Amino acid sequence: NTMTDYMAIDTDLPPYFPYPQFLMDMALSHTAALTYALLLDRAHLSQLNGWTDEAGWVYIVFPVEKIAEALNRSLSSAKNALAELSAAGLIERKRRGQFLPNLIYVKLPDGQRIIPSQMDKGLSITGAENDLRNS
Repeated sequence: NTMTDYMAIDTDLPPYFPYPQFLMDMALSHTAALTYALLLDRAHLSQLNGWTDEAGWVYIVFPVEKIAEALNRSLSSAKNALAELSAAGLIERKRRGQFLPNLIYVKLPDGQRIIPSQMDKGLSITGAENDLRNS
């Protein structure tokens, strides 16, 4: 019995996070980039559940302790990652009452929204197919 197995055509994938390609071009620590992927996944759940503020922006409620736990990192590592993401303009945290966790707004850099219909057609996000057709 081994812990790993080869993938077959019909193998179900384990749960995973989308990892935006733009993160690879940013000067972020690995923990901050992983934190962003985690927060983006949670923001998608908020979208599905209709969690928006009075302005219509999607937010998440995710206490720092729970983020650290989900990342299997220390509390200070999670705090540092959130500070890094804030400084990079990828998240915004809104303070609430004294004993309430912050609201976290996950932001997307301009031009980084994925159009679902392109994904459905099996096109790559980079659009490499277009480069081949135009040459």
